[in-house]
Amino acid sequence: MLALLIVACKGGAKKQVSIETPFIGGTQGLALGFQDFRSEVFDGGGDPFDVVVKLENKGETLVKSENVKVSISGINPAEFGKSDMDLTLNAPDDVIENRKQAQGILPGPPVFVEFVGLNHKGPIAGSSAQFTIRADLCYLYRTKAVSKLCVRENILTPTAGGICEINQDKPVSNSGAPVQISSFKESARAKDKIGFTFEIKNSGQGIVFERNSFCDRSERKKESRVYVIVSSGLEGLGCTGFDNTAVGSEGFVTLYGGSKIVSCTQSVSSRSDFEQLVNMEVIYDYEQTTQTTLAVKSSGE
Repeated sequence: MLALLIVACKGGAKKQVSIETPFIGGTQGLALGFQDFRSEVFDGGGDPFDVVVKLENKGETLVKSENVKVSISGINPAEFGKSDMDLTLNAPDDVIENRKQAQGILPGPPVFVEFVGLNHKGPIAGSSAQFTIRADLCYLYRTKAVSKLCVRENILTPTAGGICEINQDKPVSNSGAPVQISSFKESARAKDKIGFTFEIKNSGQGIVFERNSFCDRSERKKESRVYVIVSSGLEGLGCTGFDNTAVGSEGFVTLYGGSKIVSCTQSVSSRSDFEQLVNMEVIYDYEQTTQTTLAVKSSGE
């Protein structure tokens, strides 16, 4: 407070005060890695080992256990005493999100997906063989974002000195998630309409898929597809840029090249000036991967 008083006394100039974001933010969802991985094992069926994948929720969306799928690849399951089904598991528990509280950030606990009892049954040729162990993760996630619209009594020719300006870029706050909303811009469209556009972008290191698809690659149209919901709390909101032709403010969007711009029009009939919150939500499946090397050594038997 003392610093603020000094600034005011020195210059008397107006300084824009930033509004605290309701979110923690960031561009991560779930993070995965191998836990206590044995990089060397022996052949012959006498050296069973486990592959444990650690999941941590770095974002702000709770992920239910049934919406998390982890698959192990890079090896022939039969050679290690397993079937294809044995190497795909759901998370044993929900993966809890980071939570913003008055006293600080409360991180969610890690969740461990365990592939137990792998065992190279047969002998290998030579002294050792190298395998790439890959873990693929697919999970259902969502991004929440909020910005503000400026509504003026006179949309096209507002009087100077109002509480807000219509024709300008607006700040947008995002929850922590790999898909983000940015470049929120508002403009006057007509005497009783304002418009706004925003960009949806894959800002993470993974691949986006249609929600509830479990990252299925068999249908190309499910890749890079998200579901978007826009809500202003006012009647007369309509958006374009969706894949479907339905009129409204929600629908599927395909991120060509990792991004897509959505345009919306809001009808207004105001006799006063005010700011109106706009909520945006993006729902999708997200795929990430990590890998390491496993050496199977000859036991000499």
